[in-house]
Amino acid sequence: MLTALHIENIAIIERLDIDFKDGFTVLTGETGAGKSIIIDSILLLLGSKASKDLIRTGTECGIVTACFCALDSEALFILKENGLQPDEDGNVTIFRKIGRDGRNSARINGLNVTVALLKELGAHLINVHGQHDGVLLLDSRRHLLFLDEFSKADQEKVRYRASYEKVKALHKELEEQQQKETGKEQRRAELSAYISQLDACAFKAGEYKELRIKRANLMKNEEIIEALHTAVMAVYDGEQPAARQVREALDGLVPAEKLIPEGAELIQRLTQLSAELDDLGAELGKLFDEYAADRMEPEIIENRLDELEQIKKLFGPSDQEVLQNEESFRKELEALENSEDILLKLKERYQEAHEELERHAATLTARRKKGALEMEKKLRTELSDLDMPQASFHISVEDRKNERGGIRYRIDGKDEVEFFISTNRGELPKPLIKIASGGELSRIMLSMKSILNQDSNTAVYDEIDTGVSGATAEKIGRKLRSSSTGRQVFCITHLAQIAAQADHHFKVTKKEQNGRVCSGIYELSETERIDEIARIMGGEELTETLRRSAAEILNKRKNKH
Repeated sequence: MLTALHIENIAIIERLDIDFKDGFTVLTGETGAGKSIIIDSILLLLGSKASKDLIRTGTECGIVTACFCALDSEALFILKENGLQPDEDGNVTIFRKIGRDGRNSARINGLNVTVALLKELGAHLINVHGQHDGVLLLDSRRHLLFLDEFSKADQEKVRYRASYEKVKALHKELEEQQQKETGKEQRRAELSAYISQLDACAFKAGEYKELRIKRANLMKNEEIIEALHTAVMAVYDGEQPAARQVREALDGLVPAEKLIPEGAELIQRLTQLSAELDDLGAELGKLFDEYAADRMEPEIIENRLDELEQIKKLFGPSDQEVLQNEESFRKELEALENSEDILLKLKERYQEAHEELERHAATLTARRKKGALEMEKKLRTELSDLDMPQASFHISVEDRKNERGGIRYRIDGKDEVEFFISTNRGELPKPLIKIASGGELSRIMLSMKSILNQDSNTAVYDEIDTGVSGATAEKIGRKLRSSSTGRQVFCITHLAQIAAQADHHFKVTKKEQNGRVCSGIYELSETERIDEIARIMGGEELTETLRRSAAEILNKRKNKH
């Protein structure tokens, strides 16, 4: 239930703080005072689209905050699924801020959430009936939605939709396979040519990149090879390499080793130098061989790059895409070889899926037809309570036909649903969209909402009284009051008969303050309530006669309560 509402800088509302109780609450006031703005503010908390036009002129943002208690199990489940929970007192506070710069924020119990979550949660907090919702009854396409909501056909719809999507996917696959059969030979030739081209190329992932690097480093590699060659020739393999000359010096010095005092030391040093030059020559030779082995002629690199670029252009552009396409071509070619078997199996799968679809559709239809009988009965009772005792309401549930006269299956089933009504005894029911007046539409919609809102703790009706007056208005008021037992029902009204039935009566006012129009709201005392109902009955000039009539209406309600 909605226990508190704070509105700041929304339209003509500068700041409002309202505490609500359970039972039947009405909001009255002059046209333009801000009653519907309060509804718009509540809708923001329920995840409705935010418009910058709602922000009060001269301010940068608008804020709405509300506190809810006694959440139902579905609302608690949604909170839990999103890592949220009520506070220690069982309350949930929802905050919504809309900015003139287009930035919005939403929070639940202080934690940031998405507007999508507000919308999902809001469906289990408050059910709002807008001023123009009655015209929804004039759209026969919406009648199915009303029936499904009453019938609680969610599980049947989930199963049906899964079958429908399966059939839809198989139908598309079947059409594609049949098209392949038509141009099978041509496609086989194309795929064979593609695969031959890829096989001849022997495409490998990463080769193109490696060759580009080699091409870029080609000049540097040539300089390295030339330098290594020079070094090898000078140290080991040239005409007069250093290693040979050192060995010759060593050989020449050995006979004089004992004749020279330093002979032994010199021979030792020459021996070490000879060994070092041998090692150095071997190492330089190895490096030279490695670089020379990795050497590619520039022409070979360019030719291979051209070949790879052509393949990437045809089947890429990335290496991964080339390889994926190659695999795809091979699989498709293999499938073409077995296409007749594939087509036959697809037809069998489609037939099985369609039979399953028909079964789920029949189950959904049965649920709807059963719900339609219950809904007709409840609506007749509700309409009788609202001064339409002779009304006969009928819900037609028929197969939707396609252009060939067969059943047309859509995502919502195979049923065409339409509401029929007869408002006078002895007349056959006719389509609701053709005969219902504005006042009748209001009562039918109220009846509809009464039987659909039984799972909602809070319901809001914005001017449900369009097109009614007198005794009918009084009956609507009594209906709203009776439906508020154990719940909350809010109603914006311009009718005294409805306002008099309320448990709580708030008046919305507007006044000019500091050159700006501001909206306010306050709960009326018993005396103030008499004056407000008198104003609704007769205008701004309150007479004692109007006050007595207003008091009489209120006393009548108390005596019947």
